[in-house]
Amino acid sequence: MLPFAETAETLRHVHPRLEGTLLPFGFFFVLGFVYLTALAVDRLAAKLRLPGAAALLLLGLAISQAMAGIHHVQTIHVETLHRISLALLIFCAGLGTDLRRIRGMVGSGLRLGTVGVLLTLLLTALALRLLGPGLMGDPGGLPLAAAWLAASCLTSTDRGAVEDLLRSLHHAIRGRLTHLLEFETGLSTVSSVLCFGFIAGLFHAHGTDHSGATSPDLALEVGTQLAQMGRHVLAGLVAGALVGGPAPKLIDKLVRSEQQLLLVTISLAFLAFGVGQILGGGGLLAVFVAGMWLANGPYRMTRFDQPAIERGAHPFNTAAEFTVLLLLGFLVSPSELLRMLPYGLLLALAMVLIRLVAVGVSLPGAAFKMADRWILACCGLRGAVPLALAVAMGETLPHLQGVSHAMGGDLSGRLLALLFVAVLATLLLQTLGMEIFSRLHRQRAAFGSGES
Repeated sequence: MLPFAETAETLRHVHPRLEGTLLPFGFFFVLGFVYLTALAVDRLAAKLRLPGAAALLLLGLAISQAMAGIHHVQTIHVETLHRISLALLIFCAGLGTDLRRIRGMVGSGLRLGTVGVLLTLLLTALALRLLGPGLMGDPGGLPLAAAWLAASCLTSTDRGAVEDLLRSLHHAIRGRLTHLLEFETGLSTVSSVLCFGFIAGLFHAHGTDHSGATSPDLALEVGTQLAQMGRHVLAGLVAGALVGGPAPKLIDKLVRSEQQLLLVTISLAFLAFGVGQILGGGGLLAVFVAGMWLANGPYRMTRFDQPAIERGAHPFNTAAEFTVLLLLGFLVSPSELLRMLPYGLLLALAMVLIRLVAVGVSLPGAAFKMADRWILACCGLRGAVPLALAVAMGETLPHLQGVSHAMGGDLSGRLLALLFVAVLATLLLQTLGMEIFSRLHRQRAAFGSGES
């Protein structure tokens, strides 16, 4: 349940239904209007060289307030849109992970997508604990479980936000860095989902007592959760391989036109998710692995190869990104946003510094110049996937040890507003950092050519 999405009073209120459906009256009109407006806002943001994700977050908030009292986001709509969107985002992240393009940089990508994620998780959780007394208005601060879970939402680099930034810079980044970022976005997405699940499981039953103090059984519970995560990962890998392995040959035999390519691709994504759940709950990981198989498998017919599949699936990825960004704008409370604004800005500054540290630690040695590290740090953007996890956080928080049921709803709304501000601010700050770097780089190049 999402206590911040609906109050008990709203749940009791009966809305007129569209005849012949379970949808509220005016649903399709509102849906069409929202997505067309989102496209217009995204185009305007691109002209102004602003992050499209930031503009869509603000649009969702504006539409939510404009339609207050007319329509509300119901829990069943939130959960359905959230699950489908997250699965599609992760599938497209796997589909965009072409290992042939990052030969010689796989090790760097692995470190950035795993070590960098874990370091980001640790430092972000520490920053949240330090901000805790102000966030909660209580010297006791933020419950430990809530700090770790909120931090896990902010560990993933978002592919859509990075692509948006690269388009605004007209791809003014060297090819190998672009491919490294593509690999990192996919791997960090999976790592962040695994971290989120591990933390949710760790603190769900035995990790802490009700006051939030650490339980003596914590070490035992860590071992239990690691074993469960291992089974989860194994199930996801097996399911992804079972579906993704034969997928290229299946596509060669079944697909007769590019119009059919989209249907078979999405069918394979749903199939991988379902098989992952049947084998042990590794649905999201299975979707990513299946996407990687599709991206790197051999195809007999080149017109149905990885680039064609990625082009076909891209509209679904864009729709999923738009949905997640708009959805968070619908769920967040303006009063909580104002209250969390200073803390969100402080967290955003901390996240920018944490990204610099994570890049520096994950990519040691002389393989990357300082300019490359700055680019990778500024391109560590947060967007749709972190915000999709933030929605899941709202469902999970009230069930964690150390978070009372009375506290759960208020804490969910507060942390959701905090992550909204932090993600929005980091999008603007890191985009500004890349704009400054790009401008200085062009000026230096012009100066060098003038000297010669």
